[in-house]
Amino acid sequence: MFVWLSLLCMLTAACGPGVRPLQEPALNTTNPVQMLVVPIEGVVGTQELALCHRALRQAEAEGLHVAFRLDNAGGDAESASDIQSLLDHVERARAKVTTTAIVRGHVRGGAAYLAVVCDQLWFLRDGDLGSIQPMPTLLEQLEQMTDEDAEKQRLRGFGEEMKQRLDRRRTKLSNDAARLCQGMVDPLLALVRVRLRERGVESQRIVDASELTGLQAAGAVIVSQEEITRPVVLTAAEADAVRLSNGMVQTMEQLCTDGLGLDPKSCFELEYSWAERMVGWLELLQPALLLLGLVLLVLEIKTPGVGLPGLLGAGFLALALFYNYLVGLAEITEILLFFLGLSALAVEIFLLPGVVIFGAVGFLSLVASLVLSRQTFVLPDSVSQQEILFDNLLQLAVLFIAVLVSASLMWRVLPRIPLLNRLYLPPPVPPGAAAVQLGDPAAAQKIAALVGKTARAATVLRPSGAVELDGERYDVVTDGDFVEAGTLVRIVAVHGNRIVVERALPDSQRGSIGVILLIAIVGIALLIGEVFFVSFGVLTLLSGTALISAVFLAFQEGQALGIGFLVGEAILAPIALWWAFRALPHTRLGRALMLEGPRPEEVSGGATSRELATLLHRRGTALSSLRPAGFARIDGHKIDVQTRGEMLDQGCLIEVVEVVGNRVVVRQAVAAPTDEPHSKVNP
Repeated sequence: MFVWLSLLCMLTAACGPGVRPLQEPALNTTNPVQMLVVPIEGVVGTQELALCHRALRQAEAEGLHVAFRLDNAGGDAESASDIQSLLDHVERARAKVTTTAIVRGHVRGGAAYLAVVCDQLWFLRDGDLGSIQPMPTLLEQLEQMTDEDAEKQRLRGFGEEMKQRLDRRRTKLSNDAARLCQGMVDPLLALVRVRLRERGVESQRIVDASELTGLQAAGAVIVSQEEITRPVVLTAAEADAVRLSNGMVQTMEQLCTDGLGLDPKSCFELEYSWAERMVGWLELLQPALLLLGLVLLVLEIKTPGVGLPGLLGAGFLALALFYNYLVGLAEITEILLFFLGLSALAVEIFLLPGVVIFGAVGFLSLVASLVLSRQTFVLPDSVSQQEILFDNLLQLAVLFIAVLVSASLMWRVLPRIPLLNRLYLPPPVPPGAAAVQLGDPAAAQKIAALVGKTARAATVLRPSGAVELDGERYDVVTDGDFVEAGTLVRIVAVHGNRIVVERALPDSQRGSIGVILLIAIVGIALLIGEVFFVSFGVLTLLSGTALISAVFLAFQEGQALGIGFLVGEAILAPIALWWAFRALPHTRLGRALMLEGPRPEEVSGGATSRELATLLHRRGTALSSLRPAGFARIDGHKIDVQTRGEMLDQGCLIEVVEVVGNRVVVRQAVAAPTDEPHSKVNP
């Protein structure tokens, strides 16, 4: 008993997340919390991420300052999605929370990325910062095996993403600092520290090596130049020189008083709670928890009552989602959406079988919650987010396949285990069924003669069950429809011992299919009418009512018919809207509602000049790297050009393919005979 009480006390003490002050407070004084310090040492793993997210949540709720103390932190083996979730949380909390990064020692990888996106950056005594190279995802690894330029595109994409994050920073960085931060991510970016003289004034600047030619062409004189190491790593002095950091301090107390203007006694350092220490184990067990949770829920569906499999399955899934919540990938909304999907599936299976709507909503809710709980965005808007979404979908596809395989194996293995086979309810063996199962030829002929006859369902068909015909019971199966007990069914096919049935509808009900089709057509027509006639949403409301009513009535006739109407409306409604919007500009009403845009020659300053128009199909040389815009020399003139999205290197041969207004679009040209009128290459 004493041992159990001791363990309980230890667990209770571990549950409470503790903090400790940077300085011991004076006696009989209370110091309100003004800043939370998050210590991060080594690789930014799941425990560190969970602690960072807890600090940001608490700071948002109480309006506190958050300082990330990075002590020899970061590495190359960090998860891109986890680091992105932390950076997104920092940006979301920016309206309420001021963030500060404190660098000590060597800071690399995700920790360095966190440092440069914080509102303030300080160096503790001395240190260096840089070399942010995210670990490639599975999609990126596959692309690198098939495409040699995939790695270049990945690094450039991460460089553009960092530039966007730096632009959203509360305190804007100088151009040199932003360039150096991009160089931390993209080692292919050849940065040069140059001292140049322009109009008699000397200045120092960080430029791309490909821009040197353009600077010289613009009249600048390069006094000296020095290559910067790739990927970029900055010392405290170098970061201060380009105004990337706010300065260097010797102690945390000096930072609080001199740098941030806070009382050191009101600055507290967070300590890891039991949940954050457990998150490392949850990371390893999460795939198994998801798999076991879903398999146990499937087992609960096939067993009577509410038992241990359902409780264990829900518990395993809750633990898996709790891990995503701790590391900042999932929010409460995703967790609620997941269990809402489970509830909808339970309604479909136990309360309203055959309606399908609840099942579809439940399945979509489960998929959406599992996808959203693994990422911090809904729709991707960058290359890295697209790759994270692909990885999440691939992992979920593998998870569902594993669930199906495990469930099918469970159906075959569990009934053969002496103790576990009691979980299944054995089906009743009706009179006459034994003869069929034993393969009696006379019984087989008798069953084959049942095609076309009408019987009454003796049990619920989900989709298998039993029917009664002429005082005998037969095991039957539907084509997927759920049929309540006592419903009339018609035997439509016999395949060996398998009897297939469907609902036996009276002639009056058969004629109602035409009415349902008419309601659906009216709904589509009302949807088109909303485009052509201004009804302030009345036609849209009537159209939605008609379309939903048609699907509901179709499901009353049969599951196959309901699914057909649902799929048909889902396809036809967008097509009808697309056609209506295409046809609207050609009608009298559409011409009255829509304004025609001015022609290019009518826009002052935007017309295609004769000089630019003559460049079409001519060739030249790229004076700078085209990413995708840059400079080129064509017919002896320096022209602003851009590609259609591809990246071209400096000095490559280009050809003008389109001139729209003042925009000159080029592509990489191949060598051509020099006797053609427009194939001359102008150096």
